[in-house]
This record gives sequence, structure tokens and C-alpha cells, in this order.
Amino acid sequence: MESPTLFIGVLILSMVVGFYCLTKGGDLLSDHCSNFAKILGVPSVVVGLTVVSIATSAPELFTSIAAITSGAKGLILGNIIGSNIANIGLILGISLFISPINTKNAVSNTQRSLLLILSFSFTGYLFFHPSHSLSTLPGTCLLIFIASYLLFLTKSALQNRGVRKKDSLDEEDIKPTSILLSCTMILIATAALWAGSDTLVFGAKNLATLAGVPEELVGFTLVAIGTSLPELAASISLVKKGEFSMLLGNIVGSNIFNIALVGGVAGILGPITATTTYPWIDYLSLLLLTGIFAFWLRGKQLNKIHGTMLLTVYLAASLFTWTFNS
Repeated sequence: MESPTLFIGVLILSMVVGFYCLTKGGDLLSDHCSNFAKILGVPSVVVGLTVVSIATSAPELFTSIAAITSGAKGLILGNIIGSNIANIGLILGISLFISPINTKNAVSNTQRSLLLILSFSFTGYLFFHPSHSLSTLPGTCLLIFIASYLLFLTKSALQNRGVRKKDSLDEEDIKPTSILLSCTMILIATAALWAGSDTLVFGAKNLATLAGVPEELVGFTLVAIGTSLPELAASISLVKKGEFSMLLGNIVGSNIFNIALVGGVAGILGPITATTTYPWIDYLSLLLLTGIFAFWLRGKQLNKIHGTMLLTVYLAASLFTWTFNS
């Protein structure tokens, strides 16, 4: 009995260490990518809409690559969908308990529409395509989409570089640092993400095997929450500073990058197939929360009541998928 108990303890410890490395690695990568971009003179809005969103999506990307290389492909779809659901239901829900948020003019209609279209297309393909898997062709399409999205954002921001956006990063928030230090910290953050993702996947994969729980279900909950910790930390900080536009923009951007970038890379390295009995439960949960979020972004004043609604939907989604797919 001691040997299995010890092994389970090692697996749990590896997940805790993995969560910690992903959180710290995501924080370091976000901070120093922003500093590096500022040093090079890149407009603030480009940093907020691209660098920060990519950095906070990096844990999902590294975890997905680690899952593929370790043969735990079932974690990937659960991680992508679960992270997007957590970003809206859990992170925004918690943020609304800290402070009310006014969504008026916070996120453009274009970004809101792109998030809806991408979410419906992603889940629709997985549900209706005969293979029910993410392979090379859809993965390539997703990467082309995210590349076009980045080019569009960068071009738009450069055309309006003289305009001071409310949701841009303030100059006083930029820590004085050298290019060499930023580059060094980016490398350290990348190493932390690699180590954290490998450690987390090792623990999650083996715990799922021991418990007889589908890998995708573990990815939907435990791994998704772990890889969303950088977004949670960033969101709480932004709420306290009153940077509501940046907060909402980061959630939109992170969800777009999770599907298009992480899903695209996973598809090319895949194929990735759903491993749960009723994957439509997860798809429906994603579409429901994304639809609610996009509708509220039309200019609604959000408060604790809306936060309670989001947390309730998130908990219900987690409960349903654990009940029917475990």
C-alpha cells in the first residue's frame, strides 16, 4: 500500500510544482515581453492585444505540446475548451466580485464577432466533422487565421499610434530594464513553462490513468484551471487598477489565441480527438459562456450579480461534464 500511496503523492506534488512553474513562467513572460516591446518602441495597444494575450496563453500552448509528446493527447481539447470557459466563467466571475465593470467601448465589435465566429466554427467542426478530430488541415487554417488576426491588429494599431488608448499599458507601469535582462528573463520564463507543462502533464496523465478518468476531463478542469492562473493573476491586478478595457480585451484575446494558436499547433502535431463519451457537453458550455460574454460586451454594466451568474454556469458545466463523462 505504501508504494502506490507514495506514487500518488509524487503525482500530486508534480502537479503542484507544474502549476507553480506555469504561473510564475506566465507572469515573467508577460511582464518582460511587454518591457521588451516597449523598449523597441512598439505601440502600447499592440502590446496589450497581442503580447499579453499570447503570453497568458503560453501555458496552454506548452502544456498541449507536452501532452502530445508524452502521448496524453486527450488533455489537449479539454485544456483548450476548459481554459476558455474558465477565462469567462471563473476569472471574469471572480473579477466582478472585486469591482463592477463597465463594458462600454471596452472591446471592438470586430473582436467580439471574431471570438463568436471562431468559437462556433471550432466546436462545430469537432462535432459535425466525421472524424471528430483536429488534424493538419483545420490546424493549418487556425494558424493562418491567427497570423491574419495579428497582422490586422498590428496594422490597425500602427495606423493609430498617435492616439492614446484607455486600454493601453501606462508608461509608469513599465519597469526600467535593459534589453539583455528582458531577453534573459524571457528565456528563463520559457524554460519554466516547459518544465511546468511537462511536470503538470506527467502528474495529470498518470492520475487520470490510476483513477480511470478520461484525460480530456482532467484537462477540462484541473489542467485548464492551472494554465489559466496567469490570466487570473493578471485580471485581479487589472481590476484593482481599474484597467477594465485591458481586462476584457485580455480575456477576448486569450480565448482567441487558445483556440487558434494552441488548437492550430495541436492540430498540425496531432491529430487530436475527443476522448469523452459526451464531448458536446463541453462544446455547449463553451458556446453558452462565450455567447453570454459577447452579448454583455455590447456595453452592459456588470456587477456581482453577473459574476454570480458566470460562476454558477461554470460550476454547472464542470459538474455536468464530471457526472456524464467520468
